[in-house]
Amino acid sequence: MKESKLYKGLLATLIVAALAAPAIASADANGELKGVSVKVSYADLNLEKQEGAKALYRRLQQASRRACDIHGANIRKSVTTMREARQCFNETLSDAVAEVDNELVTAIHNS
Repeated sequence: MKESKLYKGLLATLIVAALAAPAIASADANGELKGVSVKVSYADLNLEKQEGAKALYRRLQQASRRACDIHGANIRKSVTTMREARQCFNETLSDAVAEVDNELVTAIHNS
């Protein structure tokens, strides 16, 4: 039981790092680098079940949106900014899914 909690804690830390990496490499509207990490908790989910995997995927999507400031890019309405934010979102989400390394979550992502 302790190993499971330790593993989940370590995995959550890796996901935060995976979410932060693409955001750190992205630039804001002023060309300044920004670094954002978003904690994604899923200790309450059973990733062996479809419902749990779907819930985690939604959380990863939301965290990726926040890390890449999708809302801010849409408000600024700059085509370049929106394209960069969308690319950041896609890369961040893919990296986070890869870090989770769960068959069900990966299948949801790839569908």
